[in-house]
Amino acid sequence: MTAGAGSMHALELKGRMMLVSVLRLHTADGGILEAVLSERMAEAPDLMRDMPVVVDLAAIATLPIADLLVVLEQIRRQGFKLIGLQQSGAVPEGLAVASGLPLLVLGGRAAPEPPVRNRPAEPRPEAPQQAAAPAVHTPTRVVTQHVRSGQQIYARGGDLIITGAVSAGAEILADGHIHIYGTLRGRALAGVRGLASASIFCRRLDAELVSIAGHYRIAEDILDSERGENRLVTLSGETIDIAEI
Repeated sequence: MTAGAGSMHALELKGRMMLVSVLRLHTADGGILEAVLSERMAEAPDLMRDMPVVVDLAAIATLPIADLLVVLEQIRRQGFKLIGLQQSGAVPEGLAVASGLPLLVLGGRAAPEPPVRNRPAEPRPEAPQQAAAPAVHTPTRVVTQHVRSGQQIYARGGDLIITGAVSAGAEILADGHIHIYGTLRGRALAGVRGLASASIFCRRLDAELVSIAGHYRIAEDILDSERGENRLVTLSGETIDIAEI
């Protein structure tokens, strides 16, 4: 039986963010890569194994395709989940086909389009909520220092407290709430496994990105009036709200 075209929506493209990291390689040396990749995987193994990764090969793209395929296979063996290649003019033609990975654009202005803020909610029946997996309680992770650029801190299964500042270029993630007792200049992602009631509390907000349960706002979408001291970031429907506490 086939439903009429006007009787139902065949699909819906929603403005949500998939948590994707770009792995930028500066060397194809197998020994160096093995050591560095093992180190990064050991920092947050639960997160790294689950996180989709796009590989940026621009710095080593002059190598033959066969050598690049060896590099990609080495990354896979380390446990990273590859979903694509960062699109670049330097990527050899044919590598995407040979590797089976699509070319993607991430990390620039061509990244996924930000959601339109303050869009009135369309009057439509509430969609049935997918039952969330039972949360496994784990102790709150407390970091008693600044989070520097390039660092990534993840609190799996619980909340994350940062007593210092989060620098630009740093990324903090939690399955629950995030509390920052310094200035948030980097990226903060709460409820990364779908907890829509998660919140971000921070002493001062000047973020590159804030996200709740996959919904996000980037720096360009955060108004000057929303920046400042004692801010609370929450998710209302599909809109990220930022308010003064």
